[in-house]
Amino acid sequence: MKNIRRHLISLVGLLGASQLLLNVLAAQEESLAFTQLDHATLEHFENYCFDCHDAEVKKGNLDLTQLLTQGDKDLTLVFENLITSRMPPAKKEQPDPEERNAMLDWLAKSQVEYSPASYRRISRHEFVQSANDLLDVHLDLTGSISEDRGTYDFDTDRRVQVTREMLNSYFSALDEMLEFAFPAQGFVPEKTWITNQIKDSHETYKIYTRPYLEGILFSWTRSNNGNNYSFFYDNFDPPVKGWYELSFDAMKLGDFPEDVSLMVFAGKYFHADDRPQPQRLLDVISLGNKTLQTHTIQAFLHPGENVSVHCYSRHNFRQRDGDTGAYIQQLKARGPVLDSWPPSAYQKIFAGTPLSAPLRQGPLTSISVNSTCEDHLREVLRRFAEQAFSSELTDAELEPYENLAVHILREQGDFVAATRVGLKAILSSHRFLMAPGEHSNSSFADAAFLSRALWLSVPDQELMDLAKVNQLKGQTLEAQIDRMLSDKKTERMIHSFCNQWLNLRKFKKITPSLKLYPLYDDLLNRFLPMETEAYLNHLIQENLPVSLLIDSDFSFLNQRLAQHYGIEGVVGQQLRKVSFDSKTPRGGLMTMGSILKVTTDGFDTSPILRGAWISKNIAGNTLSPPPESVKAIEPEHGEEATSLRAQIERHKNSPSCYACHKSIDPYGFAFESFDATGQWRSRYKVKLPHAGTFQYRLEGYFRLGAEVDASGEIDSQAFGDVFGLKRILLSDHKKIAYNFVRKFFEYANGYKPSLRQRLDLIALIPNEPDECRMRDLVIQTLIYSLNEEKQ
Repeated sequence: MKNIRRHLISLVGLLGASQLLLNVLAAQEESLAFTQLDHATLEHFENYCFDCHDAEVKKGNLDLTQLLTQGDKDLTLVFENLITSRMPPAKKEQPDPEERNAMLDWLAKSQVEYSPASYRRISRHEFVQSANDLLDVHLDLTGSISEDRGTYDFDTDRRVQVTREMLNSYFSALDEMLEFAFPAQGFVPEKTWITNQIKDSHETYKIYTRPYLEGILFSWTRSNNGNNYSFFYDNFDPPVKGWYELSFDAMKLGDFPEDVSLMVFAGKYFHADDRPQPQRLLDVISLGNKTLQTHTIQAFLHPGENVSVHCYSRHNFRQRDGDTGAYIQQLKARGPVLDSWPPSAYQKIFAGTPLSAPLRQGPLTSISVNSTCEDHLREVLRRFAEQAFSSELTDAELEPYENLAVHILREQGDFVAATRVGLKAILSSHRFLMAPGEHSNSSFADAAFLSRALWLSVPDQELMDLAKVNQLKGQTLEAQIDRMLSDKKTERMIHSFCNQWLNLRKFKKITPSLKLYPLYDDLLNRFLPMETEAYLNHLIQENLPVSLLIDSDFSFLNQRLAQHYGIEGVVGQQLRKVSFDSKTPRGGLMTMGSILKVTTDGFDTSPILRGAWISKNIAGNTLSPPPESVKAIEPEHGEEATSLRAQIERHKNSPSCYACHKSIDPYGFAFESFDATGQWRSRYKVKLPHAGTFQYRLEGYFRLGAEVDASGEIDSQAFGDVFGLKRILLSDHKKIAYNFVRKFFEYANGYKPSLRQRLDLIALIPNEPDECRMRDLVIQTLIYSLNEEKQ
């Protein structure tokens, strides 16, 4: 101890520190952190860190000599800068791998351990998907459940509290799902409607539809306020909520290579655009056929909604005559349709129990179970509860749910009604609503964890069978994760993870300015996030290198996305893998329109906003929150305005601001070549005023302003554009992989990995770039998480 203190005092003297620091060190002498700071490790910090981060120099407002001797300080920032090689700076002398590991190991051991909560509530997405799979229905009711994650990054965060409001919304959604699966009054008979008539629309817009052959020819138009104007079909009103089959006999008219897009909406009819009603985009039909064909989609409709269409083609904007556009002969609607008769929910829940299912006729048709046997009821409830809870249940554990159901069976003699009560009790139980739950063996616990992480749901039968014999271990465990990843249900994880990690949940909250981006439309709004999800899913399914998160020579595009990106030769709205040459500024996540849109406010781009997003979510840099007293920069792109770079330089004059901005601004500048919708640009757009009331026009209301400068410098490495930035990021594949596994670990487990766990996670990453692959990283992160949960 005396030798260490003597060394520190000597060190402080050499650094010219104040007497105050000597007093602090003396007072901290007996602290745990101090006693653990061995001579060799201290020497590493002295050699590589104290020149810039002692009490006198204190760069970035960081006094490391004090921080390392206080056991209650958060060492995460120092740790992250070391593990990602951001510190020491590239121009400074670097520790060798053994020295860096020793420093990281000491920081990890010295960090005050944060103990995450033992349980968490399942998220609204997990609740709905699990109930859907258990009941074998397909209802998206997440929108009826309020968002409850607050400011946390992930829905699974264990710090999210269970509230009365949350439980009420879960139970309301559950009532709706049970009523849909097992309607108390029976099933409405299926009916068919055929119509080729559209409802009355305002004179301003009806001129863009005209009778043609036996139906209607539609041109593309937009409302004066910029909304997509859709035409409502008459003589079809869904009598009850449910799934309906919508078939359009339609074809494309026009001598041009692209397809015409038939966008199908649902919503309340409105006459003009002064009081528009919200519309739900149900699906997009790509019309490439020049002879009449039937195109069918399935949609969930509610009473009071009408079906409407909007037909997009850049070749016939507001055409009043001619033979160009989308010809629809008729709409045929059928429903409410069921997947089978009896419906699959009955076949799944009452498997092995005799059903009475008369033909669907008359006003309502009920299905009944030909049994009043309590043993049958117990069997139905046990099978359901064991899958819901991912556990084998004793009779005593099943008893509370069974008693409720038996009471109804004895009182009403209705087996289905009794079952509904039992199922609701199970799905309202803490054993279903809380994770990780209570399990009869470790394999059941692992099956539940994996199902939530990859499927947002409950284990399937194969997992349940392995768990019953406690065989979800070793090679069997890894094989099962691989099988689960190949299942289509993994797309739920991809969607959820993209929404949270990449913040695409914010995507629809940002509306690009119609003045600056008049061609942005509902088609782009639908397909841009789909590109990102399809791309990430492909990387994982094909086990491709992690470097493709940064750059590649392909993406998943369709006709509308390719037009937006300026890529030729893509026809039809079906997403598919499209390759391009090295001069195309696409490939990788960062240059996708969804990312470029969600990192703006829909008007101007901000290098600070984009730079912070890319630095944190892709490059994996740890950033401190900005001081509350610092005002945000409102970027100005006009020729007369002070240059954007000059504004930012003034903003970061203070040392406290500069410490973070050096890790933010260069990333943002590289993406100034992309506007707020993700299109490439060489000059900024400057908004122009419009006369009187805004009237939509294709040319927008803007002029071209200053030229874009996308150059910058990161760690003494200069780049001229986004291509150069990608090359810098690709030079360190382990940093990109480490950020990905750290985020995926937090998503799957509901808490940030500790510093010790981060050392374990980075150890999973291969040293060779080509061996560092996405599927492997996901599998190894999940296996590591399971092992951690057992400790």
